[in-house]
Amino acid sequence: MWFLRLIFTASLFGASLAEAQVNMPDPTSEEPLSETELIAVFKGQTHRGTYSFQRRSFKSYGFEETTRSDGGVKHIQDGHTDTGRYEIKDKLICFSYNPNERGEFAQFNPICFNIYQRGNCYYHYQRSVQNKPVRGFTARSVIKGDTPDCAPQVS
Repeated sequence: MWFLRLIFTASLFGASLAEAQVNMPDPTSEEPLSETELIAVFKGQTHRGTYSFQRRSFKSYGFEETTRSDGGVKHIQDGHTDTGRYEIKDKLICFSYNPNERGEFAQFNPICFNIYQRGNCYYHYQRSVQNKPVRGFTARSVIKGDTPDCAPQVS
């Protein structure tokens, strides 16, 4: 009997994992947002989102990032603010942060991402750090004020 319960529980868990995977973009078969789309979604906007990892010395996965029309960027996480510049070119958005007392972001300049969209949610996939290729999902965001229509909800 316990074996049947274990199989039933595992099948439910497997289904929920599969459902969660459905919402994630597949960078091997999908196109990221174009330069024009990135400009529309980021230039002069504030995004709030969550990271897929926890930054050293930070308690929260949540962040808020404003990409101003003049190319400036302001990133707030766990009460700490990083500032710098961003650039959109082709299918990439790249950030360069100013050195600060923690120096965590600045040491990785520039940091570039492809962005994929699901509904009104934006999935950030890192593509390079310090002009060296890297790959991986790093964050999900929505434009501040929007109610996310992706699951699980962005907190």
